Amino acid sequence: MRSPTRLLAISLLLGLARLAAAACGDHPLDAAEMTAARAAGDLACPCVEYADHAAYVGCVATEAAQRTAAHVLHPQCKRALVKCAARSTCGKFGLVTCCRTTAAGVTKCRVTRDAAHCTRPRHGSACVGRTASCCDACGAGGCSSHTTTTTTTLPVSCASAAEDTFDTIQQRIFGYHGCAVSSCHGPLAQGNLDLRDGAAYGSLVGVPAVNPVAARAGKLRVAPGNAAASFLSQKLHGTLATGEGARMPYVGTSLTPAELAFVDAWITAGAAQTGIVPQVPCLPPLEYVPAEAPAPPAGGYQMVLDGPWLQPGQEQEGCFWIPVPSSTDFYTGKWEFVLNPGTHHFAVYTNRDDVPLPPSRQWLLNDFGCFREANYGANLSGAPQAPYFVDAYPAGVARVLRAGSFIGLNAHYHNGFDVPIQIKVWTNVYPYPGTPQHVAQTLTSLDTTFGIDVPPFTQKTQHGRFVNTFGKPMSFMNLSGHMHKRGLRFTAWQSNGTKLYENFDWAHPLVVLYDPPFVLAPGDWIDYECLHDNGVTRPVKLDAFGKPTHLRFGVTTDDEMCILPGVYYTD
Repeated sequence: MRSPTRLLAISLLLGLARLAAAACGDHPLDAAEMTAARAAGDLACPCVEYADHAAYVGCVATEAAQRTAAHVLHPQCKRALVKCAARSTCGKFGLVTCCRTTAAGVTKCRVTRDAAHCTRPRHGSACVGRTASCCDACGAGGCSSHTTTTTTTLPVSCASAAEDTFDTIQQRIFGYHGCAVSSCHGPLAQGNLDLRDGAAYGSLVGVPAVNPVAARAGKLRVAPGNAAASFLSQKLHGTLATGEGARMPYVGTSLTPAELAFVDAWITAGAAQTGIVPQVPCLPPLEYVPAEAPAPPAGGYQMVLDGPWLQPGQEQEGCFWIPVPSSTDFYTGKWEFVLNPGTHHFAVYTNRDDVPLPPSRQWLLNDFGCFREANYGANLSGAPQAPYFVDAYPAGVARVLRAGSFIGLNAHYHNGFDVPIQIKVWTNVYPYPGTPQHVAQTLTSLDTTFGIDVPPFTQKTQHGRFVNTFGKPMSFMNLSGHMHKRGLRFTAWQSNGTKLYENFDWAHPLVVLYDPPFVLAPGDWIDYECLHDNGVTRPVKLDAFGKPTHLRFGVTTDDEMCILPGVYYTD
């Protein structure tokens, strides 16, 4: 008997092939041809085994190209298969296909963040699609009767309709409300609590509270089956005893009554890490409320990214360059960010001296990480997925913004709302009071990046080493890693074997903060490595003739890099 995973993959490929058959123009389709294509795609690209959408589409494209080159699949059918793969949720965790039917009876499909965002048009209807691809998720007048799983379609207003209950809490509560940012319960893990994806559950369920008053009372952060006794619920509701701290979230808006009830219902049902709790209430779609402009900082500067508008379901990343607003060198020890909802990340960069000055006050679409003009991915500051964020340097440390240089404002937004939203971010740069003891500087280690060479259909680890040759200690406030789309993992170690950094998401690299700073002694080093994939699980690199070729260093995301960036100061 085939597993549910295999059945889902097979049914998806059946749907892709069926739609491809309808889209192959006047090509006389051969049933054996399409059956063979389905079988090959099923074996090579099982939908549910992919965590990266681009990798899934690349796999389908590679398989289709190979069959077309062998003259066993018509080129028009190849294009149709790839298009259906691109319009799927494969590799997009938690996303669903959404069938929206207008009052006139016209049905269109789009991929939405979750079932809660599958909203109906005015006087129309909507339902969550039954397949992973928009090509066959919808039928005439609504959802297709074709089924791929045994999952029951729940009301589209319920966030619990398409993902595990705790995953909804992770994204809707911890993520959207900014609980997992670095200065709260992210890398710095305030209160020894880490609420980042992958760490939150183990930090909460059955774990004693560390607040002294709550600890003396024997409270658990999450007591399965007892929401009222759980310190997490008490912090979110604000029902705290003297000395138990402030209501959470500390910044931004409090949870809505529906969100509070959602968390409590999950705890009451046993606080499982997986599975859908039927008792949880429906969460209404997120309401888009634009941010209010903050007051400019006294003695400092305010920079505004007034970006484009996005329609529901649209996503953009780009860069917006402005001149440093000071006519003299300016020292700052604090950055404050206020962001319109919908942000995935926001970063601040400086321009390089070896490239032409960037266009000023223009939105440069697809300038990922301001890479065309910035200092090779080493940012000055930034904000994660949060409506408000403050980045303050340790006492005695400041960053200097050179007069005459440029500041790149890099924003990545996704519109998960049902109304248009604007990419807009306010950045307040506060002056450093007095004279700093240390001036923050940017590390950009290029030790190994130019030697990247990965043959087609192989994986290869690229090793690099940064050595402190300054003759004095380097105090690191953060480290990160820079790769492109075929980068699977970036890891860094101190010379004694201590792991300093690891990240698996090339598009949104983690920045690890060190408080107190991590000190690298003179002569000491940091070893780092990048694991690159050229055609094993990521799309193979193709040359100008469409043939598989070696993956090497280059400035586009279709090329590769392995760079160690960081922020440090020297005594």
